[in-house]
Amino acid sequence: MNIRWISHIVFLVTFLVMSGVVYGEEDQPCQPGVVVFFGNGVWNDVENAKASTFLLTDRLETHISGTNLDGIITYKLAHNPSEGALEDLLETFEQEAQTDYSKLWNYLAGLDIMPDYLQDKLKEIANRVNAAIVSANPSVQEHIGQYNTYLGEGRKVVLVAHSQGNLYGNIAYLGIDPQYLDRFGIVSVANPDDYVAGGGPYTTIKEDLIIGSLPTALDSNVNNFSNTYINPFDLSGHSFIKSYMFSGHDAEKQILEDVVNTVDKLSSSYEITEIVNTYNILKVVCGNPGTTLVTIPQDVYITEISTYHWCDGGQPAGTHSLYNLNSFLMYGPFSATIDFRFWLSYPNTYVPAGGYEVIDSEPSTWSHTYSGGFVRIRGILCY
Repeated sequence: MNIRWISHIVFLVTFLVMSGVVYGEEDQPCQPGVVVFFGNGVWNDVENAKASTFLLTDRLETHISGTNLDGIITYKLAHNPSEGALEDLLETFEQEAQTDYSKLWNYLAGLDIMPDYLQDKLKEIANRVNAAIVSANPSVQEHIGQYNTYLGEGRKVVLVAHSQGNLYGNIAYLGIDPQYLDRFGIVSVANPDDYVAGGGPYTTIKEDLIIGSLPTALDSNVNNFSNTYINPFDLSGHSFIKSYMFSGHDAEKQILEDVVNTVDKLSSSYEITEIVNTYNILKVVCGNPGTTLVTIPQDVYITEISTYHWCDGGQPAGTHSLYNLNSFLMYGPFSATIDFRFWLSYPNTYVPAGGYEVIDSEPSTWSHTYSGGFVRIRGILCY
């Protein structure tokens, strides 16, 4: 009796331990990775730059939810020091016995004619952040080191550069190890330069009075606030948070799409292959296919699961899950989207080799031929 109870306890403990297995990043050598950096412009201290990075993270994660990029992007800050530019400008303003700071912002926004003493100070500040000065800045070398480190790990790297952050990005591009250039891209925002290194996309809004005043800058390509040409929350039209990422407006949408498209266009150091395919050319049968069992021959990072729902009647897509018959672990559920009659989910999840039951949330419309539902699994084999 005691032996039997002990065996039951051992089994239960083993089951609970195995059910709690978590595969960390270090256990996923085949996991594709993307690192998105935010490169701030001038007059952004570390805290402001972090706030922009957090906002970009939140908006992009929402944008890619349920897609093939869901869960594989890491976000970092490539901080560009401003060297106290704003403090210098304020000091110059105060030295002219000015105390009405609203006038300063009106000058910067182009709403009032800027006096000569402020124009001279702005030119001096601009000289601090030109390409020649930026190239010698230790921060650039630090950024190059970070980019090459992640690229050397097999990841894709995308830099979202705002304002003078584009100067840093364009210079850093020259320091990328040539063997990694096909996995590094820049998404430019409010670019004061006349090009984007690597030919990446850019967004400059018509309301940006700062970039609009630079004759050599790339032309504006987005009318972000209809025909008002003014954002009451940011009179300069230059702020990354208040203007370019203003929720629901065209600039935000374009920037997020530019990031996604850039990631998709960059080369991958991993090959995605077909792991499982139970489709056949026999007559399709509708209705519950019963248990659908598959074998995954070796450890794999699963990027896509597809099931066929010929008889779905136009219903929205459900979810996919994988149940490991050896460890009793459940992977999922993973939300799916519809492509014609195919339900597609993007697990972006590592699973070990073994036998699995494929679970579709709507078996009544899952097409089959009496031998389990039609399913295709694609991913990256781990060696």
